[in-house]
Amino acid sequence: MKFIEKYTGKILVLFLIPMLLLVNTCGDDEITSPDNGGDPGGSDFGKTTSVVIIVNPKINEGSTTTVKSGTQRENVSIKAADLETVSTDPTGLAVIKDLPADTVSLKFSSRSIDLNVVQEKELYDVVVSYTSNGVEEIIPAVRYPIGGTVITVKPGDDLNDSLKADDIIVYMEPGIYNGDVTINAEGVLLFGSWDEVEGSESIINGKLMVNGGNVRMRGVTVDSLTTVRANGFSAAFCEFNNADISGNLVSLLRNIFNGTNVKVPSSSAVLLDNKNLL
Repeated sequence: MKFIEKYTGKILVLFLIPMLLLVNTCGDDEITSPDNGGDPGGSDFGKTTSVVIIVNPKINEGSTTTVKSGTQRENVSIKAADLETVSTDPTGLAVIKDLPADTVSLKFSSRSIDLNVVQEKELYDVVVSYTSNGVEEIIPAVRYPIGGTVITVKPGDDLNDSLKADDIIVYMEPGIYNGDVTINAEGVLLFGSWDEVEGSESIINGKLMVNGGNVRMRGVTVDSLTTVRANGFSAAFCEFNNADISGNLVSLLRNIFNGTNVKVPSSSAVLLDNKNLL
């Protein structure tokens, strides 16, 4: 499977990096980001309070989103609280870390929007349409809470066993999780590890079936078929192969679909910046 080859290939890369640095210390310092953006803050979930801002996303066909994106994606400046100003990369993405737990004003050149940061060490996704005349949220800010029951799993653990309770937060350490996964519980948050260059590092080597309502995923790779038969499903910064997703109130943000058979809802769905969807 190409997902597994991508992960195991890092062993060789890590071995070669010091040698490359020795022979190329005068070369370019440019780091190439993956297609779904640079560091979306996922690796700091539970460690620091972060917001990922996506500016002027592509609105995929079938999305019920009513707000239209602007055209500028790169070099949009954003300032929050007394933190340093950040600018979006060529894909429209910027990350601000170390936010205070408060109502934080995200200041663009044309206008500000407020973000309600509920608790420290949480992560938020903010998606906006930006023009020189103003800025508007395309969807309400997505909160990934750290409060409540949090279970950390590692490769070799029984992932299914960790996903049985309602409203559970499961954090997947980097690695390959063999076997099919079924989520029947409600309100589950499945959060994968993320590398700022490589992307998702938590890989389900098998099928994924979601039957529970309001299940959310972020930064997870599924190398086989993903089937969703529930309402309120959302996925962000994930990588899927074939997928058959149904239900109402589905939200898909900045995912990659690699398969030849991909079905997503064409009503009651928010589909933004997903690669290989029209």
